Amino acid sequence: MIVCRYADGGRSGYGRVEPEHGGSLVVPIRRSAGRWVGGPGRARPVDELSLLPPAEPTKIICVALNYSAAARPAPGRGRPGSADSTVVLLKPPSSLAGPEHHIGHPGGSWELRHEAELAVVIGTRCKRVPVEYAADVVAGYTCANDITAYARRDAEASGTPAAPPPVWAKHFDGCTPLGPWLATDLDPADVEITCRVDGRARQRGNTRDLIVPVPELIALISEHMTLLPGDVVLTGTPEGSGPLMVGSRVEVSIAGIGTLRNTVDMPSGTAWTSDGDRNDRPGPLSFAGRPAGEEGGPSDADR
Repeated sequence: MIVCRYADGGRSGYGRVEPEHGGSLVVPIRRSAGRWVGGPGRARPVDELSLLPPAEPTKIICVALNYSAAARPAPGRGRPGSADSTVVLLKPPSSLAGPEHHIGHPGGSWELRHEAELAVVIGTRCKRVPVEYAADVVAGYTCANDITAYARRDAEASGTPAAPPPVWAKHFDGCTPLGPWLATDLDPADVEITCRVDGRARQRGNTRDLIVPVPELIALISEHMTLLPGDVVLTGTPEGSGPLMVGSRVEVSIAGIGTLRNTVDMPSGTAWTSDGDRNDRPGPLSFAGRPAGEEGGPSDADR
């Protein structure tokens, strides 16, 4: 099943994407007790809706250096030799962006780089998941671009002003595009991932070359932290990560899912904002696509 998250007239929800002659229809669904079930509302053509990131995480977990050029790599060069040596980083939910959303460049002292990845969206609250049950806690899989900002070397060398701390490299708003939708029945063990920038191939890999496969990642991460519905695991990027400029058009494609497309935009000129200044801020996040506390939010079984 293909599942999208969408905005329609100020409301958001999830829907099952069904191919039809001349386009696709979105049939409303929702998450209940760890399963996708029918939701209220009528089917709509996908072209009439705005696609949103297909997850609403409390945290985005990034796995570093998890690909090898060979199926059986030798440990080294900072890459994990086993699940126990895997490096895990966190990104905030405010870094999310959806399909066709513009990526705001953080400014001239930073270099943005694309990282095409398979993303796992968690479907039910879980802790210490055995490897053999990892698939049972997954809501679906989607394309991700784990965009990372690196302080430029000239800024680091000058010392005036001081180079931004490396901790900000993955924290900028809009630097985690996800989409275009979830594939619920995908086998993550053998799918091809490609990335193109302005039509030119930059990255090509396959999840069979993951050093730590998806089920083992879920088991490892859930050993250290509770995973909640909507949480996202970024499984690592194959070789070929490269720079993005203002105006770059970047496409991440994964077989069995589709293509995530975004464009890099100019840096934002906004000095600061507060909740009182903006009307477009989302409410508290919930996996069901509604503000927390409203009918249709996560069930006790999900939480």
